[in-house]
Amino acid sequence: MPLDTIDPSKRIFLSVEEVAQLFGLSKKTGYRLLDRGLLKSSNAVRHKMILRASVDEFVAKTVNNG
Repeated sequence: MPLDTIDPSKRIFLSVEEVAQLFGLSKKTGYRLLDRGLLKSSNAVRHKMILRASVDEFVAKTVNNG
């Protein structure tokens, strides 16, 4: 099954490009978030893959509650 048919919220890892699209940012800004340590990634494969839990944690930390 191609990855683009799987709901991103069901996947453990997302590509930098997918995360950038979720946030409405450029791919370059996605890499900047990684470089600043704001998102956690795995280098287990050829490309950086961002943990979905890291994305959820980033959103929770950066959302204003009022």
